[in-house]
Amino acid sequence: MKYKIERIKQMLKKEVMQTIAAGIVQDPRIPVVMTITRITVSKDIHYCHIYFTCYGDDGVRRRAVEGLNSSAGVFQRQIARNLKLRFTPVIEFRYDSEEEKALEVDKILYQVAQEHGGDDKPDQAKTSGLTEEDFDCMVDEIVTNHPGLV
Repeated sequence: MKYKIERIKQMLKKEVMQTIAAGIVQDPRIPVVMTITRITVSKDIHYCHIYFTCYGDDGVRRRAVEGLNSSAGVFQRQIARNLKLRFTPVIEFRYDSEEEKALEVDKILYQVAQEHGGDDKPDQAKTSGLTEEDFDCMVDEIVTNHPGLV
């Protein structure tokens, strides 16, 4: 069953991207350049959340989510036509902020490593002479000063 769900996710991703690339969806709020980062499908294949990223500020992202969700019926119709599934899932698009959070954590780790005498590359924090206690102290400092990241 897991194999089937993974295969369906791949087919959904391909179909959504082809629908956008072919210009079938003509909503100006949908960005030309976007990346589908992950797809979640319910076990009964009735519901699907498609997570994406795109360039732009919060306004652009919000409009992209609105445009994609308002065009969900078009995507569902294309999926029903081309994939021949027993059920066509109800699609909901969501902006994926996981990558932004990961970049923010990396930036904070880099800043903390710099404050504690680390090297100029974030990947070298492990070899910069930091002890495990220093590293734990840095992590505690990040968690207390930036609670929204955890």
